[in-house]
Amino acid sequence: MLRFAAFLIALMSLVAVIDVGNQAQAGEAQSPPHPKFVAAAPGRIEGSADPVEIGSSTSGIIQEVPVEQGDKISVGQLLVRIDCNDIAAQLQQRIADRDATAALYRKLVNGPRQQEIDIAQADVELAEARLAEAQTRLTRSQSLVNLNDISRATFDTALRDSTMAAAQVDSARLRLRLLKAGTRVEELDEAKARMMSAERAVAVTTAELAKCEIKSPIDGVVLSKHVSVGELVSLFFPKPLLTIEELRHLRVRAEVDEHDVPVVRVGQKVEVVIDASPQHLTGTVTSLAPMMGRRKILTSDPADKSDRDVREVLIDIDGSPQSIPIGLRVSVLFL
Repeated sequence: MLRFAAFLIALMSLVAVIDVGNQAQAGEAQSPPHPKFVAAAPGRIEGSADPVEIGSSTSGIIQEVPVEQGDKISVGQLLVRIDCNDIAAQLQQRIADRDATAALYRKLVNGPRQQEIDIAQADVELAEARLAEAQTRLTRSQSLVNLNDISRATFDTALRDSTMAAAQVDSARLRLRLLKAGTRVEELDEAKARMMSAERAVAVTTAELAKCEIKSPIDGVVLSKHVSVGELVSLFFPKPLLTIEELRHLRVRAEVDEHDVPVVRVGQKVEVVIDASPQHLTGTVTSLAPMMGRRKILTSDPADKSDRDVREVLIDIDGSPQSIPIGLRVSVLFL
């Protein structure tokens, strides 16, 4: 009888334990599930595009650097000015040459002025009058030399004057005809070619001078400045002047371990944990590197191996978080 009572008590205890377990499982099923992270990876904050190293395509002395590290910049803003006074002087000389050749071309296109034609016409009339006078003296001399009233030498002088006057008339008439004919086509073509060559020289020198003012190609921020006023930059020893980056939005470049590559995909939601603060951000995977590579982002874990293969993943951060510096190390949790 005592054995049966002990057995009954043990059976009731077992039923009570099972019932408590079932209630606990039901409570867990009713509570909301916690987020499920399938992978984690280290990453760094960066801008919306890769950093741009601004260089120089001309040699010279740095004259001005009107921006500082951390400054926000816009497209077309002056970043660096190089001293190019020699190119500026050369440009002024070539502009003067262009203006001279253009003036000559316009002169040839317009042709002779009416006043020049009138002067040539007057020269023709003067030469014709001198010819008539010379011919009259020649006729008189011919009569007198036949009568032996003048010497043969005097007659020869009158003949020479008449011949010269006739030649002057022909020359004056040809000059007048030339003015009325206008400029030759070949002369116009030559003058036009010289004018175009001068214009090209001005354009080339203007382009060379424009290289002395280095302007921003993007809207972004100055990450670092590598030159100072007075420093020489040379095409023979090129170096970046500034490093800038576009900041339309922030993104994270994460390095996923080779063991976690199968669970990461484009469009996947992530949580970005900033190691230096309790702030958490969310984002979306936008691209995956097509090949594996060596790790570049080192963590503070001494057991973490830097020689492991990783896959780079780009993640766009949701919203526009403020006061987050470029290059900040973060942890990425893939949902």
